[in-house]
Amino acid sequence: MRLLVNTTRQADLAGPALAEAHRNVGRRLAGSVARHLLLEDIAINHVAGASTGVRVKAGSEPIIVALMRAGLFVAEGIWSSLPGSSFVLHSEDSSLAELPAKGRTVVVVDSVINTGRSIREVLNAIEPLQPSSIAVATLVAYRRHLKVLVDAFPTVDFHIARVSDRSYVGQGSTDTGARLFGTTSWKCEA
Repeated sequence: MRLLVNTTRQADLAGPALAEAHRNVGRRLAGSVARHLLLEDIAINHVAGASTGVRVKAGSEPIIVALMRAGLFVAEGIWSSLPGSSFVLHSEDSSLAELPAKGRTVVVVDSVINTGRSIREVLNAIEPLQPSSIAVATLVAYRRHLKVLVDAFPTVDFHIARVSDRSYVGQGSTDTGARLFGTTSWKCEA
């Protein structure tokens, strides 16, 4: 994981290459998230004939909620690794009230947890929907605010690729979303 995360921290990486680095971290985080999913045996065609395999239990398929915009690519990595999962893009302008979460695992994904405000709002919106479990997955989290979130949401499973001891809000060329989407020089990113 440290090697994958290291790639995302390199200043010369941006655009599609940085997005792919975020997807790779998401694929790795998916293994941790998958430990909480309900599985069931199914018949599969194996190269040596009929066999037994597994799938996510029908009706409990996870819902991946990507916090826009920088959480998109980490979420895509998780989504691509969890067959049968659903994918939802969430922004401050959207609502999660109609999310069919009851009895399902909901995985909330962002690239960075700094203050925890965005994650807290989403968790507060999802908890009343009665999911079977809630997970948060992120590329990096500021340790002090992560501890506050973990204490405030004791039933949520947190999957963090890297924990940082410093808080940092980027702008322009140091903003994760701007680096991902190639907008570092745009006036709105300053």
